[in-house]
Amino acid sequence: MASKPTKVQLVGLLPAILKPCGPACAQPFTQRNVEALREEEWQETPGFVLENAERAHHIAEDLFRDFGDSVRIEVVGLDSPRGVWLGLRYRIGKGFAVVVDGHEVFRDPKDSGPVKDAVSRALSTRPSRA
Repeated sequence: MASKPTKVQLVGLLPAILKPCGPACAQPFTQRNVEALREEEWQETPGFVLENAERAHHIAEDLFRDFGDSVRIEVVGLDSPRGVWLGLRYRIGKGFAVVVDGHEVFRDPKDSGPVKDAVSRALSTRPSRA
C-alpha cells in the first residue's frame, strides 16, 4: 500500500521562467526552445532571485532523486496570490523557503539535508492508503 505523497512547497521570489512549468517542474533553464527567454531573464533578473531558483532546482532534484513519487513539489512565487499568503503565514519576506507538509519551514536553506530529513519524518508518520 502506498502512502499519500508528502507536499513540499518551494516558496520565494523566483524567475518567471520557473512559473510556466508548474508544480511538477522545478528545473529552470533546461529546454532548448526557451533559449532566448532564458538569456533575457538571466540578464534582467536580480542575483538573489537567480540564487533562489538555483537552490529550488537543487533541492527539488535531490528530493526527486531520493524520494521519487513519494514527494509532490509545488513551486510558488511570492508574487502570486498564493505566494503572498504563504509568505505572510511562514514569514518568508523576500527570501526563499521550503515548507514540508505545512508543518516544517526551512528559511533560506543552503542545502537539501534538513529538508530531506523532514520529508523522511513526514513519510514515516503518514498512514497508508488502501
